[in-house]
Amino acid sequence: MHHDPRKGALLGFVGGLVISFDVPMIRLAGADAWSSLAIRSACLVLLFMPLAIAAHHRARQWGQKVIDRHWLEVGALYGLSNIFFTWAVFSTSTANLVFILALNPLLAALIAWVLIGEKPGLATWLAIAATIVGVGLIVAEGLGRGTTGGDLAAFGAAASIALLLVRSRKTGADLSLSPGFGGVIALMVGLPLALAYSPMPQAPQWLLANGLVVVPIAAFCLALAPRYIPAPQAAMFYLLETVLAPVWVFLIFGETVTKMTLTGGAIVLVAIVLHSLWELRENNPAKE
Repeated sequence: MHHDPRKGALLGFVGGLVISFDVPMIRLAGADAWSSLAIRSACLVLLFMPLAIAAHHRARQWGQKVIDRHWLEVGALYGLSNIFFTWAVFSTSTANLVFILALNPLLAALIAWVLIGEKPGLATWLAIAATIVGVGLIVAEGLGRGTTGGDLAAFGAAASIALLLVRSRKTGADLSLSPGFGGVIALMVGLPLALAYSPMPQAPQWLLANGLVVVPIAAFCLALAPRYIPAPQAAMFYLLETVLAPVWVFLIFGETVTKMTLTGGAIVLVAIVLHSLWELRENNPAKE
């Protein structure tokens, strides 16, 4: 593992800021879930896989590998998160989606406990309890509005992202090109369904811009950040999407947030921010 908080934080900030435009650009395209998944995934494959193959061939000259079991595993998790995320975009509100995705840091903390042995403290358990309450309010409202499936897909995306961040951190390797294999996995799901059921997108240029610019930049930065900072800290930068995506959607589409979702989301955000501030205080070298 490497430890470079400044580099990790910069990568995480850029990735989190860029990914906040993901949902609005998908919705501007006027497409359905499967065509969105297929086009975005195809862009990832076209951009990342040639680079990954070239890097692998260069590394072999030094007796090393780029494409190995860890690369494939993290890539597959990225593909799974892409499938869940795209499904959720079209099955629940933007606010529900991003507030549930805000569970990333705490899920990453729990998974890191299991896989790396970093046991969560009392503050983490309290934050986990609070976020369960907050997400419970969001999902409970979804039961009445028919968005339960989308809310569960959003949770699946959050869990997949948390797991891939921890796995990336555990290996300590440069897995920044692993989203290319994730694109392969998601394309295998999205393309057949898009060809069978999807109409043509109304504005495909938004999907292309999303797949060729927004998603690759965010994927590269967020996949590389855990090499330099702990996975729960890297996951915190996904909160930029939680805060900003509903703002962009409100400005563009006028989609408002319900009181129950706002209450649940506020509980989630307050719990995570307080937990993060506590962790920063406890890990401050000046205290030692």
